[in-house]
Amino acid sequence: MSFFGGAGDLELFLSRARVMSVGAVPVCLAAMVFFISEEGWRFSLLLCGVLPPIAAGLAVRAKREIRGGMAASGLGLAVATLPLAFFLASIEGA
Repeated sequence: MSFFGGAGDLELFLSRARVMSVGAVPVCLAAMVFFISEEGWRFSLLLCGVLPPIAAGLAVRAKREIRGGMAASGLGLAVATLPLAFFLASIEGA
């Protein structure tokens, strides 16, 4: 079974999901600072300040407990945070 275009196993998927989820935290925090300073949009604090650390926690816990579904949930939540923030900011600005 392969994940992300390579030959691998569950352990590789869990490691990559953990790394990408933890890596999304500083990106979302930078977006949160930008949204608050430039746009004055306070909902980014909830979206970009709370969801990525929760997603990273899920992915780290999934790696420790070897749970593929939890890792996929953490990765999905981390990846979906920025598009959701941009979408909600565009709706508020319109």
